[in-house]
Amino acid sequence: MPASQSVEQLGPTVAVIGSGPSGCYTAQFLRKELADAEITVFEALPVPYGLVRYGVAADHQGTKAVARQFDRMFERNAVTFVGNTRIGVDISFEELTSAFDIVVIATGLPSDRQLEIPRDEGAHVVGAGRVLRTLNAFPEEAALANEPLDGELGDDLIVVGQGNVAVDVVRLLTKASHHLTGSDIDDRALDLLRPTPPKTVRVIGRSPASNAKFDLAMLRELCGIDTLAVQLEGLDDNEEGPVVDLLRESVQKAASVDTHDRTVLTFHFETVPTRIRHEDARTVLEVTGPSGATDSYVADTVITAIGFCQPDDTRDDVPVAAWSGAHVYRVGWLDRNGRGNIAENRKHSQTVARSIVADLADGRIPRKGAGGLAAVLPHLHSSTVGFDGWQAIDEAERSAADTHRCRRKITDLDEMVAIAHSAGRSS
Repeated sequence: MPASQSVEQLGPTVAVIGSGPSGCYTAQFLRKELADAEITVFEALPVPYGLVRYGVAADHQGTKAVARQFDRMFERNAVTFVGNTRIGVDISFEELTSAFDIVVIATGLPSDRQLEIPRDEGAHVVGAGRVLRTLNAFPEEAALANEPLDGELGDDLIVVGQGNVAVDVVRLLTKASHHLTGSDIDDRALDLLRPTPPKTVRVIGRSPASNAKFDLAMLRELCGIDTLAVQLEGLDDNEEGPVVDLLRESVQKAASVDTHDRTVLTFHFETVPTRIRHEDARTVLEVTGPSGATDSYVADTVITAIGFCQPDDTRDDVPVAAWSGAHVYRVGWLDRNGRGNIAENRKHSQTVARSIVADLADGRIPRKGAGGLAAVLPHLHSSTVGFDGWQAIDEAERSAADTHRCRRKITDLDEMVAIAHSAGRSS
């Protein structure tokens, strides 16, 4: 830097915590608006893209393809990726905020929201997010829920919730293997959780069918699987709408085929869970139906798909309320309480980026001139992974895939770091 050029004349330094879609979209929008800014994206894992890599269903490669535009951002637009770096553990939040003019927290909501009803000890209940992360090969050492899924989910499943996550779980657990060609599903995990497709799946929801939260396109994809037979409970004869029409059509179709070798998928509407019991080595869900009558359904596993929340806030890397300041912003699910799909969170990222630009223009963000990435690099451990390191991991995963999969994800963090560093591609 020429001696006559002061730090204040340089662009602002920006740190984004989290490389999921909300974090990457925010970095994209800021790069477009602030051409002279130094932008660094920090990620706890050695690999980027968070929800895209580990949350989006493995058979939805079209949705996962958004990662390609994020790749181009890191390759071409002078945005730096610093992986395998946990803010709050490897470097304190205070150190980060002291070094950067702007800090954007985009860590998402990684834990499954609990179903707040009485539950017997021994009942087998797992969160839908954990199921999806397991099928997406989320690294065991980095898993936010450390207890195992206890092996096989069983022949009879109950899914509580009627949003898109519930549909994702049902679809992945009921699809035949040939339907998963081209995906990046973890076959070892699939064989462990579901050696064969379940015999029955019940999907329980409080809303009437016309108000269910799943997207029509998602429901249509699910109902179109030729190994399913759809049934309905709690559907009012007077209900109308596209979802209702699709479900009725699917029931009629199922009535005309032999369901002996199909998974029977039953949607229950206006049905409220009240208790989960453990009885005779089975898990029993008690409910109140549309008429107010009580009922119970027996299953091997209850899977909850009712939203996401923060993990235990006693962890050092959880963005607690103290992670705040005039130059600190929150984006995505962390700010929106788990609401919205990737497209909706893209809009939110754009809104937050515009707020940052406006705050800079109005002088509401104090310029520290504290050095940005150069100031924190000496304090980071030697196992950080840069974008070149991620490319080496990406290449290794794609090379390891068989003809039926687009990649075979590495689940061991040390192996990821070793690949990145052995290729000479570290941060």
